[in-house]
Amino acid sequence: MGVNAVHWFRKGLRLHDNPALRECIRGADTVRCVYILDPWFAGSSNVGINRWRFLLQCLEDLDANLRKLNSRLFVIRGQPADVFPRLFKEWSIAKLSIEYDSEPFGKERDAAIKKLASEAGVEVIGRISHTLYDLDKIIELNGGQPPLTYKRFQTLISRMEPLEMPAD
Repeated sequence: MGVNAVHWFRKGLRLHDNPALRECIRGADTVRCVYILDPWFAGSSNVGINRWRFLLQCLEDLDANLRKLNSRLFVIRGQPADVFPRLFKEWSIAKLSIEYDSEPFGKERDAAIKKLASEAGVEVIGRISHTLYDLDKIIELNGGQPPLTYKRFQTLISRMEPLEMPAD
């Protein structure tokens, strides 16, 4: 039996320049792309009609681009921690790829998903692609604190490896 993989779209709703998706495809026989519509997000008062419209347009565009490649986007409503154990089992998933999320909520959510994946024997691949620089590395280089000035930020990034070229 071949390797079944899932790419979880979150912020980077695109096929081009998507290192996590590219890594997911590598070595996989089947790749399914999912977007999880978290009820917390749906019920948030911070999400107005224009933001919803934009999200729906992005999801429709992503699905259209996937369909050109004989695939599709699975939009699933639910809490990620409830959705993934079921997907891991029903789709016999061996690999999950995600875009690294630097926000506190995202880090907490991803830690829970990684734990569930580990329990199910699923490899999790995370790649940075929402920001140009690894924010955790910048904070680490600055002694555990975020830089407070742009000049300090520039000094820190000058000590880092050069940026990778965009992925195809």
